[in-house]
Amino acid sequence: MKNLLILLSVLCVLTASSCGKKEKLSEQINKQLDSITHSMATSPNAKQFERLTANINDFISKFPKDSLASKYLFEEARIYQSQGEYKSALTVLDRLLKDFPEAKECGMSVFMEGFIYANLLNDLTKAKEKYELYLSKYGNENEKMALDVKLELDNLGKSADEIFKQIQANADSLK
Repeated sequence: MKNLLILLSVLCVLTASSCGKKEKLSEQINKQLDSITHSMATSPNAKQFERLTANINDFISKFPKDSLASKYLFEEARIYQSQGEYKSALTVLDRLLKDFPEAKECGMSVFMEGFIYANLLNDLTKAKEKYELYLSKYGNENEKMALDVKLELDNLGKSADEIFKQIQANADSLK
């Protein structure tokens, strides 16, 4: 009985310690995200971003089942995209989709991949693939987003001028 009480006490201490580490690391990541997000108008400090990605990877390795893991990966990808690091953003988004297939960020991640391929890397084949994946897998989650994706698909490869002329022609035909 005494051994059982000691074992339970040790387990409680370890659990409390683990929760404390999780909260501390999560708080640190959130502060870093806030700081980088506020400095995105300028360019975030490279060392600051390195510390953030290290902390995100540390969090994911220690708490792989936590819902914050996918959120942090999505934010990391968003920062990469804002810095023009599109390949890195895609790598992080792919990791999110592979490691957290049920996460609430998955739909937005697939859309973001499609957007990067279409509008930033001009890889229309990959963009179409990602947009179609979004519609088939996540299209029922958000009706407005699904309409945006359909619009993106309809206008893949068209210049802004071509899109404007098409809108104008559609408006004229309604008159």
